[in-house]
Amino acid sequence: MKRDVFLLMISRVARSFAAGLLAVIVGLYYVHGLHLSLLQVGILFGVGAFVTPLLTLVLGFYSDRYGRKKILLATLSFLPLSILILLLTSNFFLLMLSSALGGFGIAGGLVGGGVGASVAPMQTALLTEKVKPEERTKIFSWFTIISSYAGSAGALLANGSSYFELFVISFLVSALSALAILPVKENFKPRERKQEPKVTRRDNETIKKFTLTGILNGVSQGLIVPFIPIIFSEAYGLSQGFIGDLVSLGGVISATLMLATPALTERLGFVRLIITTRTISAVLVLLFPFLGVWYLASIDYLLFTPLRVIALPAQQALMMNLVGEGRRATATGANQAGRLIPAAASTSLSGYLLHAVSFAIPFEAAFVATVANSFLYFKFFRGVDKAVTGKVVISEG
Repeated sequence: MKRDVFLLMISRVARSFAAGLLAVIVGLYYVHGLHLSLLQVGILFGVGAFVTPLLTLVLGFYSDRYGRKKILLATLSFLPLSILILLLTSNFFLLMLSSALGGFGIAGGLVGGGVGASVAPMQTALLTEKVKPEERTKIFSWFTIISSYAGSAGALLANGSSYFELFVISFLVSALSALAILPVKENFKPRERKQEPKVTRRDNETIKKFTLTGILNGVSQGLIVPFIPIIFSEAYGLSQGFIGDLVSLGGVISATLMLATPALTERLGFVRLIITTRTISAVLVLLFPFLGVWYLASIDYLLFTPLRVIALPAQQALMMNLVGEGRRATATGANQAGRLIPAAASTSLSGYLLHAVSFAIPFEAAFVATVANSFLYFKFFRGVDKAVTGKVVISEG
């Protein structure tokens, strides 16, 4: 059991490291290496952002039917394949395929769905079956924290070397992520094809609620997250190395603050934690395009980035505790799809707005979406009083 948890951690850390590096350099490579316009970058990011949630939804559903490990292994191969395409060609249509496989442009940055992408349903479900319910908030927090540090290390690596060398490193590390899963044993027994899945009303309602909250979260993230390195470069004139350091620092701060997530969840409750942190982050996002100077914008970024994600481990634990074992990958996939499909649309729209209108508008729209997202969490989950040692307490009414 402990060995499998460790191997899952190795896989996630390796993928996070590669994703952290790619989060910094892919957009900059498009603009400075291939000399694409922001509109073209928006198209490439949009393709990756649209395909990823569809894969997430389909793969999450079928992994509950046919086994999570085998589908996880196949999905982990997508990222190294996408990097190979970047290494071998600059053809725009093949770049679209690369973005689709790699999920480039998905919202979330170094933590959250942006790292997990289409592998998240299988990873989360496999980890859940190996951890006791009362330990899940703690374990999910540590997984997110350590993988966030790995993503930050990857972003820090963007400081040096050529694009080619950085893509080679990303390829090798992402391949390691798949190899680490090979020895993992799966406890969950997939349903037989003729056996109808056991579906409860509570599971369906829970999945629906998390999907709806994910939609607005996806819109807010998709509008701004994929373009942060480009905005720092084009609007503020920062170098690739400095941007990599900044993104890395944002990941380190986010991961470090997540050490407090279990205690904050127990003290404040899930609903108050997520509403408080995301509302403050929404205000900081709204201010970002009006600050005028790079150092204020950098400080603002380092504040709103961790506040957007600090409640993520508690959200994951809550969802896994509320949904039955046979629907966990489906629930995660639906939540990811509900977040990433709108994120894809908003990413494509944001590319146009940044190119043709103003880079302030996406941030204003993200503010509205985040506030609405916080309201939905209050509406749907106000009956969830708090998490006590990882157990969800539901009040009546």
